[in-house]
Amino acid sequence: MTTQIDWRRRALLAGGALAVVGWVKGVPYLASLGTPDLTFEDIPSAPPFRRFLGSGSATPAAAIFAGLDAGEPEPETNDRLKDIVRADPCSAFYGTQKSDIVSVAMFSDFACPICRIVDDRLSDLNLSKPNSFTIVRHQLPLLGVASATASRAVLATDLQGGYRDMHQRLIRTPAITDESFVAVIAENIGLDANRLLEDMASEAIDQRLQMTAAIADVFGFYGTPAFAIGRTVFMGSVPANTLSRLIELEVSNPCLTA
Repeated sequence: MTTQIDWRRRALLAGGALAVVGWVKGVPYLASLGTPDLTFEDIPSAPPFRRFLGSGSATPAAAIFAGLDAGEPEPETNDRLKDIVRADPCSAFYGTQKSDIVSVAMFSDFACPICRIVDDRLSDLNLSKPNSFTIVRHQLPLLGVASATASRAVLATDLQGGYRDMHQRLIRTPAITDESFVAVIAENIGLDANRLLEDMASEAIDQRLQMTAAIADVFGFYGTPAFAIGRTVFMGSVPANTLSRLIELEVSNPCLTA
């Protein structure tokens, strides 16, 4: 009798464990199959842009760290850059290269753990749907010296065509503040380390970071990750199916630049 009760207890425990595993793995999968219910609001100060009202978690900036070592502009410069953003937000988000497909701008911080997850999610979606959208990555270092160092390094590497390689290395070591270590990484991926260090301290990198900060100010990106998909903006993590749906909705309005 005791053996039979123990067997039933083990069966119930095993069944409960399987149910938990099924819930943890199955619910996100089932949720991903549904069509997201999307709600938007217009942005009066930046027509025809709109804000998606359904974003998820974000890593907010710590006020004590905001702008630290990130090439923060003087107030007059910042005001001028914000006027440029308001005058042509599409070019500010996506650059001046004309494209006939949707562009997705992602704003991230190397110290933001959510950013790494969403960056992988966006990259996977791009691989699964080739030629359906392009990705433009903006560095918005809000979380201290390490964020600023990593952002400068990856932008400087971009000038040598090695953005993704450097990005993948630095995203695994988000607390890096040593520029000499960045130089070693540059050499390992076949880049000119001396040029990298010079570019990291250059006015060109200052300007890129300042423009990104101006975009964030205009559109209220106080944390990361933040996104612009076509003419829809939002902040925070969203599931892959929501990203896909937002991209589909922007196909007819891809925010073309001249």
